[in-house]
Amino acid sequence: MKSFFINDTNPASGPGIFGYRLGKELSGQGHEFTTSSPDNNICIIQGNYIEGARNILRLDGLYFDPENPDCDTLNAPIFECYKKFDHIVFQSKFSRDMYEAFTGVKRPNTIINNGINKSFKEGAEDIRTNHPLMKRFKKVCIASASWRRHKRLEEIIDTFRLTSLSDVLLLVLGGKDYEPLKNSRTFIPPSNVLLMPTLELNEIASWYCAADAMIHICMFDNCPNSVIEALSCGVPVLTSHNGGTKELIERWSGLVIKLEDDYKVGEMYPYYSPPEIDILNLSSGILNVLKIGKGFKRPDLDIKNVAERYLEVMK
Repeated sequence: MKSFFINDTNPASGPGIFGYRLGKELSGQGHEFTTSSPDNNICIIQGNYIEGARNILRLDGLYFDPENPDCDTLNAPIFECYKKFDHIVFQSKFSRDMYEAFTGVKRPNTIINNGINKSFKEGAEDIRTNHPLMKRFKKVCIASASWRRHKRLEEIIDTFRLTSLSDVLLLVLGGKDYEPLKNSRTFIPPSNVLLMPTLELNEIASWYCAADAMIHICMFDNCPNSVIEALSCGVPVLTSHNGGTKELIERWSGLVIKLEDDYKVGEMYPYYSPPEIDILNLSSGILNVLKIGKGFKRPDLDIKNVAERYLEVMK
């Protein structure tokens, strides 16, 4: 079987990172990539339809912020591909429901979560035992994202600043993405928050493994790579009841918390202006997720198993 694989998204974005991981795994399994008479045309978010091939579109999110006047323009080429391609791969039920609600069209589809190579954790070093700051705290949480406003970093830091989490350390990964916070109240973090510099991929696993839990409370993520990374390291995750992230959380691998009203799928929403949350409620959720314990296995997140599901779609 020959396939033509295209990944024309930003390589540092969520879709770009997953596209690279998927392409590398398929290539490693001996899958052939060609631009000449492919059996499958696999595109991420959007791409050219190829006659005679099975055209598979792997979708991410869509644009539904009423404060963005360009939503229709940005969605148009994505919706065109959605309606034309032979089969759609969604990351989550939430993503599928959003496309069906906003387009009014249902397409043949499969839901396949993101994944990561199981070797990601194997290279982790024990940095917690001798870390001068981590040794001072009973528990360690981690938060990792491209810190745009809807990821709610300010609310997370305020929770560590203002509630009874003085014996819990928060590690924040995101490097250069702290720049927008320079003029905010949270740019100078409290003593139990450590803003990490930009890390290389081969360094990140060590920091995940040093944590007892991850906090990821964005309302509208579909299947964030950072959560996949944490879960693959056996770290439980606290997340919002809205969006698609909760679908990754099984009974023993995290906690879903209600921090805001239910979002009605298909409605426009100002997601860069997230609603205020009760930080005492978030603080309680953090303490509860820390009770779950770490070290569980999630073979469903192994990129090898994820790639095999894509191969099934190609048949």
